[in-house]
Amino acid sequence: MKIQKISFTAYILLGIIISWFVYDWANPNYEKWFKQNSEEFAENRNQFEKVIKDIKSKYLNAKEEPNLAELSKKITEEYQEKLEEIGIESVEISSDEELDCVEKVTFKFNVKSGYNIRKLNSVQIIYSPCDKQTEKNFHQNSGHIDINGEGNNWLILSDTDFI
Repeated sequence: MKIQKISFTAYILLGIIISWFVYDWANPNYEKWFKQNSEEFAENRNQFEKVIKDIKSKYLNAKEEPNLAELSKKITEEYQEKLEEIGIESVEISSDEELDCVEKVTFKFNVKSGYNIRKLNSVQIIYSPCDKQTEKNFHQNSGHIDINGEGNNWLILSDTDFI
């Protein structure tokens, strides 16, 4: 009799847990996750800015133009330990000469852990001085792509598409 009660309680508990996961999966709380990402970024912002400042002074203030694809690989390897501390897997550096601003370089930090990456599928923290979407509290949702402006040239891009 006691085993039946324990088994019944275990099945009920398992049913509740499974129901909760199904409900959570079917009703994602994106706004909560974006807010959490902004909070996590705010906690790590100084580290991101130190990496940007260091990269600019070491590599981008040189007289000759660096190959940005090669530089991205080099930066990812050189700063691997610092990047892992803030949940970043790799850095992509690009430049668009057609932009109408002084600083034409964009840094994309590809998230590996934290920032609700398991729920949002793809998250990038982007430093882009020429992008108006970086304004504080800017939010844009276009299908599965969400952009949250963090202010001072920073934004968080999330792609919730499973493909």
